[in-house]
Amino acid sequence: MFSAKKRASGKGPDLDPRRKIRKLLAPRTGAEFRPRLSMRIWLTALFVLVTAFAAITAYEIVRPIIYESLNRSSKAAFQQVGDQYQEQLQKLARRDENLTPQRLRSFAATRGLQWGIVRTSDGTKLQGDDDLEWLPQVAKRAAEKREPSEAMEPVETGPRKGQLQATYAAPIDVNGEQGTVVVFNKFFTASDIENVDAAINNIQRLALLAGALALLIAGLTGYFAAVLISRRVSRLGLAAEHLAAGNFDERITTRVEDEVGSLGATFNAMAVSLKGAFDQIKQEKERGSAILDGMTDAVIGVDRDLNAVFLNPRARKLLESSDHAFHNRLQEVLAKTRYSGPVTEPEAKAGDRIIEIRAAPLEDGALAILRDVTEERHMQRVKAEFIANASHELKTPLTALSGYLEMLEDEEDEQVRAEFLNDMRTQTERLQSLARTLLDLSRLDANAVTFRTEEVDLEDLLHGVRRDFGYTGRPLNIHAEDDVPPVETDPNQLHRALAILVDNALKYSDAPVDLGLSREDGHVLISVTDRGCGIPEAEIPHIFDRFYRAQGSSRADGTGLGLALAHEITDHLGGEIQVHSSPGAGSTFSVLLPLTSGSPETNGSLRSGSL
Repeated sequence: MFSAKKRASGKGPDLDPRRKIRKLLAPRTGAEFRPRLSMRIWLTALFVLVTAFAAITAYEIVRPIIYESLNRSSKAAFQQVGDQYQEQLQKLARRDENLTPQRLRSFAATRGLQWGIVRTSDGTKLQGDDDLEWLPQVAKRAAEKREPSEAMEPVETGPRKGQLQATYAAPIDVNGEQGTVVVFNKFFTASDIENVDAAINNIQRLALLAGALALLIAGLTGYFAAVLISRRVSRLGLAAEHLAAGNFDERITTRVEDEVGSLGATFNAMAVSLKGAFDQIKQEKERGSAILDGMTDAVIGVDRDLNAVFLNPRARKLLESSDHAFHNRLQEVLAKTRYSGPVTEPEAKAGDRIIEIRAAPLEDGALAILRDVTEERHMQRVKAEFIANASHELKTPLTALSGYLEMLEDEEDEQVRAEFLNDMRTQTERLQSLARTLLDLSRLDANAVTFRTEEVDLEDLLHGVRRDFGYTGRPLNIHAEDDVPPVETDPNQLHRALAILVDNALKYSDAPVDLGLSREDGHVLISVTDRGCGIPEAEIPHIFDRFYRAQGSSRADGTGLGLALAHEITDHLGGEIQVHSSPGAGSTFSVLLPLTSGSPETNGSLRSGSL
């Protein structure tokens, strides 16, 4: 009816960590497919892309600057004309000398320039080179603003088409007349422009070569950096897999104190913490399992479908030996916990046993504790019977005593009064015997009885027991072997135990009672045999229980304490009581006492003579 589910074993949780890892690392298919790239690939690609982007961006920024710089360098000779002319004027002024046409001619010749003095009002060249050409707007601007001016424009027509014409004009005074300027002019040929373009193209080729080399270097650098990083990260991943598989001794060793090294240190700390936690969990689990396995009660854990997921040995044994009806009842109780909370079934029949079921719901199932209360219920019944018997035993003599006392008040006949007193004495002794038996049992339980051992002749002890029961008028036959030696025991306590056995034999049998004494396997055997009603075999294991009275015992007075007291005394003496009985044929109670070393082999001639 109940079957335990197989659960994954391992050091980790219920699911095998290796299966978890394989599940996480397995490539997904269909709509959830995600391509996996190695760190070396995407990190190398990242290095190359970043380098390419940086190179292109830098080239686009620098290219116009380079082009402009080359143009300026090609025109530097002319662009410096104005500065050099102004510097020449300052030198003449410091020497207090005047600017002459000869100095202007020399200045222009040394720099490959055309020169001339021009009146801007009508565009007349006053002095200068014969082939002088200039940009009129530059000369007019210089005359109007009374400051140097320059410009460079391409030539659109004529024999100089395609060239660049550069003109510099500076105002001067000629005979106090304003509107006159000094003009320097120069034409840049196509070769000059082509040189600039060639330089630009050459720079572009060099930039492309440098960019390719930079990309190669960046790719190699990225690859090796990725290899170093991926190795360290892969080591972390492998260590994490081992840790997930339950190898808590896995550690990361790093010589570089960077972020990955810090991650490795954190991993080591986590591994130590997990190992301690799992060790503690394992110890607690083992401790819990040991406690559950050692429980005398049966413990059963079930899931939501009432399938057993845990059974301690006691539960497994109980379920294997119980019938189908008990299984159904147990399932009903467990199912009831879902709606009613904790449930207690005080008595559930499992064959000839009575099982108490206590069940409580769990988050994912239910838990049941099964306790065998057969003996407990039996003892409750026995105690109830004892209370009834004891009450009767106490009530009967007390009622008799009360009646005798009332009659004594009105009775004047001394003979009758003496009979009443004798009966009262008998009832009082009966009460005393009951009270003494209860007191002796409680003192034996508390180990408050002192046993004094001495060498005892057991045959003499049996004769003493027979004398004590002589008042009954019932015959007691003694059968003693010759080779039974004395034993070390407490004669008073042994006498009392035998007296209880003899008293029981006389109560349940009208025939003579036999007392036997023999030696058997290192023990002395004292037997009390009657020919009474006997004891059913099923009740023999219980007759020494306190308050228990076997079937047929109602024919004689008693409280069910005599045999319990005899059993306790025998145990304290180091012996044991054996019972052999057949219903209708009588019973034999045997007390076995151990022989001491050095005991004589026989009882002597005195014992033989006493028989």
